This record gives sequence, structure tokens and C-alpha cells, in this order.
Amino acid sequence: MTAFDPRAARCLVTGAAGYIGTRLRERSDSQLTQGYVALVRDAAVQQALQGAGRKSVMADLLQPGQALRALDGCDAVIHLAHGDQGPKATRLLVEAAIARKVRRFVHISTMSVHGPKPGTEAAREETARVGRYGDEYSDSKAEQEEIVQAAFERGDLPAVILRPTVVYGLGGHFERQIIRQALSGEVKLFDGGQGICNAVFVDDVCDAIEAALVNEDALGKPMFINSDDTVTWGQFIRSFASLVEPNPRFVDRSSAEAIRYWAEHPPEPVGGLPTRVLRKLKRLAGWRPPVAPWPPLGPVLRETFPIRFSNDRAKALLDWTPRVRFEEGVALTRDWLKAQGELGR
Repeated sequence: MTAFDPRAARCLVTGAAGYIGTRLRERSDSQLTQGYVALVRDAAVQQALQGAGRKSVMADLLQPGQALRALDGCDAVIHLAHGDQGPKATRLLVEAAIARKVRRFVHISTMSVHGPKPGTEAAREETARVGRYGDEYSDSKAEQEEIVQAAFERGDLPAVILRPTVVYGLGGHFERQIIRQALSGEVKLFDGGQGICNAVFVDDVCDAIEAALVNEDALGKPMFINSDDTVTWGQFIRSFASLVEPNPRFVDRSSAEAIRYWAEHPPEPVGGLPTRVLRKLKRLAGWRPPVAPWPPLGPVLRETFPIRFSNDRAKALLDWTPRVRFEEGVALTRDWLKAQGELGR
């Protein structure tokens, strides 16, 4: 079989209007962007992409037959999208990709498939376990990864699975959340910010995705996409909070007390559609849930994370190396945020 050349391919990108998908399309130094076809569900988004000279197709992955139609003429897939019914969407997309005989399927998973507080065994792919941890996002992403891996192991799909860690930079959720806190005048830390952040710059993730389109050695071997720097949450939070003037006040809180509170006051389950509809009706009638004295358990565990994920496998199999050191990533993001007017006056 001849080698797959993504530069001559048409590549469907799901989640193309999201954070990583947008950056993947924007990068002017990429040789591959001309072949990207953005899958979108909103006509206004499609119109904006077409106005910028970008290829796009409208489809809903949850609707029978639409994934198959979206893949017309496509040789590859970059699957970034995630939603309430992520496993169903991924299953339908995988089935369509198999039917269309795509030559490369790059699935963007997450480090979260190993749970909110993994042991040291999770630091390397060889010993890390994908499981179910009672967390809606983690469990959904784990199921999606298993769908893709099973298709590869059956010999049906040439797939690469990437597990990015904490992706930041140029408008990422994590730094924006810190900026919002800093603008309010107060930023919270847990346990002095000693938890491991596993921060990786968004362009390094984009580089890894494009390397996964090219490299045959990566097929069927899930891998972490992480930086070379070991950054604590304290460093991460303080670096971005310090971009705001005047500098905010930092408040250190105890993760043990927060975990104890949530053990005694478990949050109400998200539930299915009927539960969500009932909750929305109650809110419209004026009901408001009681305000908890602690942030949700997810952020507490995230900011006290115990391990650093290795990027050795990705370096070896993708012929990839992260280019952006943390200090440079902060500086690039500062300039980006200033240009967007998001650092206040």
C-alpha cells in the first residue's frame, strides 16, 4: 500500500469551531490546512468559515446517515468534537469512516480517561488504565476511546488516539477562568498550588495532531500529548493571574476540607433529559440551588493532581517534540489576550 500523504488529502475536522479545532485551522505555518473540511452544525458558523475561504460541511453526527454524507471525498478524519452524546456520535462517525474506507482517523481523547486522581501507574501509557470513575466527562471520553481502539484492533480503521493533558494558550478555558477570577480581585489556590498541572500549549497539540496524520508508527498506540516542563498549578495560576493589574489577592484553601464537604453533600446527579427539563422549569419559576461554600469537586481534584504524564511515547512514535516552553506560552497568551481586550483596562 502506498504511504498516506495528508498534504494531498481531504480531511474532515469535527469540533472545528471549538478551541483546538479553531487553532488547527488558523495556523498559517501548516501545510495541511488547505485540505481541512470543517464539520459544523450551525449555519452562521458555516457562513463565517466560507467567508474566510475555509471549506466546511453542515452535519449532525447524531443523525443517521449524516456522518456518511459529511465524509464524501474525505481521506482522513480529525475527531475533536465532544457533546452530551459523545459515545453515540463517535460510534456513528467510526462506522461511517469504515464504510468510506478513510486512510487515517485521529481521535482526540484526554488524560481524563484515567480518572480525576490516578495513581503513579497512569504516568505512562504502558501501565495506565482506561476506566469508569463516576465522572460524566471522563467516562464518556473513555467509552469513545474504546470505540475507536476496538475498530483499530478489528482491523477496520487505521486510527491514532491522542490524549492531550491540560491544553492552554491563545484563548484556552483554563487561563481565561483564571483571568476572570483575577479581574474580580481574588484568586483561589488549593494546598499552596502544589498539584501537577500537565500544561501543554495549544500549538504543540496541533503539531501532534498533524504528526498523527503522517506517522505510521503511531497507529493503534494511544499516547499522551504533554509538554517537557513540569508546571505546578500554583505556577500556572499565578503566571496568568499576574497578567491582570492591579494584581489580585491569592487565597489558599484546603483540598481536604473541600473533599470532606462534597462527601457529606454530594451534588445532585445531572440525570437524563427529563431531569434536566424539570430543573430548567424550576429555575424559570424562581428556584435557585443552594450556593456551596466550595468549588465543585472536579476542579479541586484537578488542582491537586498527583502525577506528571510522560510524553516519551509521543516523541518516539510521532517524531514530535513540544516546541513551546511554559514561559513562552504565557507570553504569547498575554499578547493574544491584550489584542482581544480581555485583560481589562
